[in-house]
Amino acid sequence: MPGLLPWQTYVLAFAAGIFAVRFAVAAGAAVILLVLAERVLRGRECRLPVLAVMLCAVFGFAYAGQRTPALPVGVPEWMAARKAVVLKGTVDRAEPRPGGRLRVVLDGVTCDAGQGGEPLPGKVAWFLRDSRYVPLPGQRVRTVSRLEPMHSFGDPGLWDYRWYWQRQGVFWRAWPSGREGPVWGERPGASLAGLRGGLRARVAGLLPEGRGGAMVLALTTGDRSWLDETTMDATRSAGLAHTLALSGLHVGFVAAMGWALAWLIGRLWPGLLLHVPRPKLAVYLAAPLVLGYAWLGQPSASLIRASVMFGFWGLLLLQGRGRVLMDGLFFALAAFVFVSPLSLYDLGLQMSLGAVAGIGLLYPYFRFLFFTGRRGAWRALSWAAGVLAVSVSATLAIMPLVAWYFGTFSPNLLLNLVWLPVLGFAVMPLGLLGMLLSVSAWTAPAGGLLLGLAARVADGLLWLLDAVRDGGLTPIFAVLRPLWPELLGFTLLLVTAAVCLRSKRRVPVLLAGLGFVLLVAPHVWVMGLDSRDRVSLAMLDVGLGQSLVVSLPGGHRWLVDAGGGSSSFDLGEAVVGPSLTLGRAPRLDGIFLSHPDVDHSHGLPYLVERFRVGALYTNGMLPRGPTGERLDRALAGSGLAPVSLAAGDAVDLGSGVRAAVLHPAEGFAGSRANERSLVLRLERDGRSLALLPGDVESGGIRSMLAAGEDLRAEVLVLPHHGSRRSFDPAFYAAVGPRAVLCSNGFMNRYGFPDPDVLAAAEVVAGGRAYTTARDGRVVCAWNGPGGELAVETWLRSPSCQDCPSDIEVRVGPAPGPEQ
Repeated sequence: MPGLLPWQTYVLAFAAGIFAVRFAVAAGAAVILLVLAERVLRGRECRLPVLAVMLCAVFGFAYAGQRTPALPVGVPEWMAARKAVVLKGTVDRAEPRPGGRLRVVLDGVTCDAGQGGEPLPGKVAWFLRDSRYVPLPGQRVRTVSRLEPMHSFGDPGLWDYRWYWQRQGVFWRAWPSGREGPVWGERPGASLAGLRGGLRARVAGLLPEGRGGAMVLALTTGDRSWLDETTMDATRSAGLAHTLALSGLHVGFVAAMGWALAWLIGRLWPGLLLHVPRPKLAVYLAAPLVLGYAWLGQPSASLIRASVMFGFWGLLLLQGRGRVLMDGLFFALAAFVFVSPLSLYDLGLQMSLGAVAGIGLLYPYFRFLFFTGRRGAWRALSWAAGVLAVSVSATLAIMPLVAWYFGTFSPNLLLNLVWLPVLGFAVMPLGLLGMLLSVSAWTAPAGGLLLGLAARVADGLLWLLDAVRDGGLTPIFAVLRPLWPELLGFTLLLVTAAVCLRSKRRVPVLLAGLGFVLLVAPHVWVMGLDSRDRVSLAMLDVGLGQSLVVSLPGGHRWLVDAGGGSSSFDLGEAVVGPSLTLGRAPRLDGIFLSHPDVDHSHGLPYLVERFRVGALYTNGMLPRGPTGERLDRALAGSGLAPVSLAAGDAVDLGSGVRAAVLHPAEGFAGSRANERSLVLRLERDGRSLALLPGDVESGGIRSMLAAGEDLRAEVLVLPHHGSRRSFDPAFYAAVGPRAVLCSNGFMNRYGFPDPDVLAAAEVVAGGRAYTTARDGRVVCAWNGPGGELAVETWLRSPSCQDCPSDIEVRVGPAPGPEQ
């Protein structure tokens, strides 16, 4: 293609082959498009052999497959029984997280369940809360903990948590158990890690407490443990959370400091520029700054990759080469795929590559915004326009990735004109200089002054961000998450447009038309699916919680419960919302909240705030605490008014389908939220399709049986996740289901569903019992008013990349750790 050297096309084909390990069809389509673009855009005499491009893709697939760590088979018996063990291991790395949390990756792990130490293959991710102690790599630890295999939510189209860790050779996760704290071994002697830890401690000791100090600590040392939820929520709501996690953006700020030093030296000693041109001088000055900053940040994988990119750009500048941005990007990409091919699956790397490519392709066409040759206010305006042009170019390029991974769009580009320059040219220089001065006792007071000044500037930024957010000026919208053909179509159209604008050549109708078809075809396909006379009930895998989606003809959807979460993890944002917007607009006809317990309600505020929701029905009770506060704010902003339901009510869902309320009755005496759960029966034209009982327990069940309610239904969702407290043989007999569903978390701490309850359910349903932990998302569907019940499970479908999540207990000696 014009502008691409042959070896760069081969690198792209090799990268597509790497993606084929997980996304074979999409990667194959990408290679075909690459070959087609080569044939159309490159001159006849310069075209590359099709076979060579295809072989590069095949080699990429084989190389990535060979470098993929193999998952262990089965789990030890003590792990399947959720038994706490004595865990011993060596710290591979320690990552301070927001909210005082700490994530430690351990290697060489052995576990003692009372029968001697048993080595575990691979590494362990160990999660701690409220930990002020940050260990060093190479340090030993002994702790009593519970372990389980890495596991992802079993819903299609979501971020794969297990695959993220598998790429790093981490197969297990652990949490401390009991009151006994971890016993740390001696910290390694004189080492770079020890020096870094001591420097971090000195900076932390000089910084003032508060949000600004926490922000400076995160930006200078990569330690985000001081960041609180208020700060994280504020930056997330403005689309700025990435600026607090060290990445290529921050390496760019540090490199800019080298450029500023080169400019200053050139002003003071102009004659030096006759021997060393300013661009080369900037490279010489920025290189040690970039390397030092990467070392300070753990070093994290994102900083290492960003430093590699800047290293290639610097080498090209020193050689006097043109096309520095794009050629340096491809050199870095080639290095990444050779050294660590699976790093291409990393979100941070994808964002970095996409943003840089977008700047290289689009930035030249924004130059009409610049007022060159002017002074004073015009020069400031030109500079602001340049910053905005860079931001717009990067944002446009990564917009499909942001939409796919996060399902959101944040149109807050103007905020970048204030936030990013102040962050990069005030907070970070002051913080880094203060950190350097803190090394010596003589200069530590001056370092403390600079760190304090950086913290005050950061406080000012956060105050401005809070004011703008409170004024409703930082909107963030949920958007349709594109399917893979749309991602390819967008990329094809973007590249085609850039090539045509640059070379003034005629628009290649074939490529433009194909890109348009790839953008539009998925929507036509989804419209065809939604036009069918089909009713379905999908139980999403939300861990130990519950969320059900009722889909009707015409694309109408209703939600029953929204999953759970914690103060740092919202299943509405991470699972329910992305599942609903995969190929579809963020729209719901209505939501039923069965009861206010956190495992059913924590994801609700996000959906009310970001989705277009037609109605909200409850049992008369709303959540309290932090979840309730978030819901109150979301309801106030959306204008929704909750409607209370009771036995005898019914809600028309459309297409002849209604939700009949069977419980709680008006005079029901139970006061506990579980007992007062909404019990809904999904009906179509008088046919009872499914019974959705929430977390109703024995008191509510007996009340329905005593009232003589008609409980018959073809599908039963086990009440209270299969708890024994909600088990009643008479209830099961009254429902008479043909299929039973259970929403339970993988290896959850309560042991849901109870084995006896699940066995009884399987007997009643003729063996058709499904759990989200084992089967992932479960969809029950009826085609037409008289259609037979059909059940589909995601983890057992051919489209799923993962194997079913059965817990296979391994008895006997375990293999040793992988080398």
